[in-house]
Amino acid sequence: MKFPRPIRILLVEDSRDHAVFFRVALGKAFKHDHEIDTACSLAESFERMDEKHYDLVVLDLGLPESQGMETIETFFRVRGPSNPVIVLTANSGEDIGEDAIRVGAIDFLTKGEFGADQLARAVRYGLERWRQRMELEEAQRNLKSFAHVAAHDLKSPVKSISLYSGLLKEMMQARSADEEEIEYLGFVEAFAEQAEKLVDSLLHFSVLGEKAIALDEVDVEALARQAVSNLTAKVGEDGALVEVAELPKARADEGLLIHVLQNLIGNAIKYHGENPPHVKVEGVVRGGEVQFSVSDNGRGIDPKYFARIFEPFKRLTGVNDQEGVGLGLAICQRVIDAHHGRIWVESELGSGSTFHFTLPLAEGHEQELEPVGFERVESFR
Repeated sequence: MKFPRPIRILLVEDSRDHAVFFRVALGKAFKHDHEIDTACSLAESFERMDEKHYDLVVLDLGLPESQGMETIETFFRVRGPSNPVIVLTANSGEDIGEDAIRVGAIDFLTKGEFGADQLARAVRYGLERWRQRMELEEAQRNLKSFAHVAAHDLKSPVKSISLYSGLLKEMMQARSADEEEIEYLGFVEAFAEQAEKLVDSLLHFSVLGEKAIALDEVDVEALARQAVSNLTAKVGEDGALVEVAELPKARADEGLLIHVLQNLIGNAIKYHGENPPHVKVEGVVRGGEVQFSVSDNGRGIDPKYFARIFEPFKRLTGVNDQEGVGLGLAICQRVIDAHHGRIWVESELGSGSTFHFTLPLAEGHEQELEPVGFERVESFR
């Protein structure tokens, strides 16, 4: 990676001896011109970063005001992911380095276990990985922007096709036109409606991730009941029974979470088997997170398709199934990923499916370790 100027590095280290070693070791092996500023605390590092742009931050995880993962979590909370960070840790036998990378660092070094060459290599590779990450994010932004513009431009003509095909169908019915012609026009109307759903889903998918995720304490049970209420027509049409248990509270973005619940419950009703749909929404606290589940008695899913169903535009239904555009579960996964949670499915063909997803537990509910039952079940038909 070539720079047209000296590389600016901020070393956040409270030990003078370690700071001296870092300067000497990097100067010995790192051949590119560079400047190193030091800060003895997080507060001082934030002040320096307000005054100057740095190409790389090397962050000691043991500082006067914080230790371990608290240090890097505080750093990213205050500064955001706008700088590449290599962490220094004194704990070689622990997984703190890998944990720091999962939080957002690009590399880690263990104090006392690296020399000049290893330090220089970490800096070079760290800067290169950061460049690649920035290029990938820029490409993703451009792709999302293109998808958004294309979907937005398609929305108007698709709505017009739907509108005028409906009007034309009414005119043909009024003059007793040939039934086959009316049937064909009905196909056009149905396909236009399907295209409109696709455009709306593309718009939603393209902007998801652009909005900030606001994590607040959320009454998930109330949201689940609202999602069922939104599906009242579908519940009545299919004769569905939906049971919502008492659910633990979680930290989530309320507007995004109701989309996930409505999609999972709606799918559980839509893809039912011969018997009327029976859907259960449950939740259990596991450590610092809540695991929610939406189970049904429907058709079930072949395990070989478990990963595929979360991919955009992947549908396992037959060609005669007009509903859905294959983006619902992909959007659900993107929402849960944005909450740093997980989403997965357990199912067998003919035996129903259970979709699980996790969210951060709301503060003050850490002792609720048992599954929450159906003591106050509300049924919807």
